[in-house]
Amino acid sequence: MSGRHPRVEGTAYLVCATQRSGSTLLCELLKGTDVAGVPDEFFESLRSTGLPRQPRQYFLQPEAADIADRLAPLDPGVPEQPGDFAGWFDYVVHRGTTPNGVFGAKMMWNYFDDFRARIAELDGLGDLTFTEALDEVFPDLKIVFVRRRDKVAQAVSLWKAIQTQQWRTAAEAPDGRRDVEYDHRALRFLVDDLHRWDARWEEWFHATGREPIRVVYEEFIGSRAATVGRVLDGLGIDPPEPDGGHGPMKRQADGVSEDWVTRFRDDSRRLGLD
Repeated sequence: MSGRHPRVEGTAYLVCATQRSGSTLLCELLKGTDVAGVPDEFFESLRSTGLPRQPRQYFLQPEAADIADRLAPLDPGVPEQPGDFAGWFDYVVHRGTTPNGVFGAKMMWNYFDDFRARIAELDGLGDLTFTEALDEVFPDLKIVFVRRRDKVAQAVSLWKAIQTQQWRTAAEAPDGRRDVEYDHRALRFLVDDLHRWDARWEEWFHATGREPIRVVYEEFIGSRAATVGRVLDGLGIDPPEPDGGHGPMKRQADGVSEDWVTRFRDDSRRLGLD
């Protein structure tokens, strides 16, 4: 290989997930160790717009057009120009790596296809398969897979975030939120998508022979320190000395979320969809 593209010689990992699965909290805790890279969402911008996925883009199915129409209009953005990604990727490798040589990044399934296409644009990798190219850039790549068992609760959290565009809550953030509306059909679309995206991750892991370090939200949320320790161990990273712990994030579930979960399940039973 020419060596013109960035290459992470040390440990590298992707936190693979779907939205509202607890991946942000896990990544914040991993970043707080100062030894596990900086697993931010570096690759969330879509090639078509140069922007992260917008509210309407969660409902692209023709039968969901009425749901999309109630959400904020699309910002056309600025599509990525040829050659832009190489410079960005070089920055990401430096930004996402801690002094001990560990690189981390977060990856959602619904922009993973764009990431595949972009990797092929890096110098010297265009003739390789995606797996070969990924191994060339990250020779020691590991996977952390975060999923949430309760897809209804996950969909409720996602639907609220789509409406408010509030994706994370710091402990000191104010409580004010924009109005949100319950919508059974919107939640049904999201539940189905979340199941499908998890399945697509599993298919990719199986097809490429990658066995991930698995984190289940319902287990992680009550044992954060133990989960972070297990992930570090799976990545082969020596844990730092304890310093009182990190944890600026808090759960976004509230009374509205719990009511909507119950309402959705009641509506699904009534409609014969459970």
